[in-house]
Amino acid sequence: MKFFLIDGSSFLYRAYYAFPPMTDKDGHNVNVVYWFFRMLMKIFQEKPDYLVITWDSPVKTFRHEAYTEYKANRKKMDDDFKNQIPWTKDIVDQLWIPSLIMPWYEADDIIYTLAKKYSEDKSIQIDIYSWDKDLKQLLADNVFCVDSMKSVTTTVPLFIKEYGFDPQYILDYLALVWDSADNIKWIAWIWPKKASDLIQKYQTIDNVYSHIDEITGDVKQKLIDGKEDAYTSRSLIELKELDEVKNSDIKNFVLKLDFAKYAKVLVGDHHFTSFAKTLDELKKKLQMPVQGGLF
Repeated sequence: MKFFLIDGSSFLYRAYYAFPPMTDKDGHNVNVVYWFFRMLMKIFQEKPDYLVITWDSPVKTFRHEAYTEYKANRKKMDDDFKNQIPWTKDIVDQLWIPSLIMPWYEADDIIYTLAKKYSEDKSIQIDIYSWDKDLKQLLADNVFCVDSMKSVTTTVPLFIKEYGFDPQYILDYLALVWDSADNIKWIAWIWPKKASDLIQKYQTIDNVYSHIDEITGDVKQKLIDGKEDAYTSRSLIELKELDEVKNSDIKNFVLKLDFAKYAKVLVGDHHFTSFAKTLDELKKKLQMPVQGGLF
């Protein structure tokens, strides 16, 4: 069985910033709406049994309260972008695609909770569709992180090849380096290569600081000066298990594609005429029997 966990909020940003504007017959920009569902249709081709789109909280999260500079470097959202978000979410609901949002928390927290719960069943393959590095801590034999734009799937061996340490230590690594996306503090001049070396040797920042006297030169002083920032960063990027989400039933996330409904909403109501062919091809692909091995 396949269970796909999708960071819907990151998909919204990708749809707006990665693709050029496109207008409807009334002159409104619809690139977020259009490309969000384009990306979704590509994911549907992988034939998930269960799927859920997760959204960031519409209000500030507990992380903003803990650290007022959290994500403060992000420019104010354009009205053009902002106006397309509820429109996109409304279509998701119209198409009966499972989705979850939790006030006070982020999409990553929801994904983390669901992945932790359902990855215990090794018969379930979990694919996480997100570009956030912190979710890579969830990687396991049956858990994968997918970048659908680049068609790249990260496995445990690929992660270790890239970083040099096990996925469970990614948060400690991120606590030592600057995260420009979230505007989280960093230890000045501790670059990714040095941070990777430290985590390969000591695994956690607790172990780094308990062995601080083994570290020499400028790196030692930078670590000492930046200790508070490292622990602040570590606490901010730590994902939370949410009881309300943890108690959910996987049956709530069954993906049932009603192609007639999709055609009515996307093609008929919103005039995305190119989706007619896309839906026809998707329907044929999903109905195609799986071919067994030839040898």
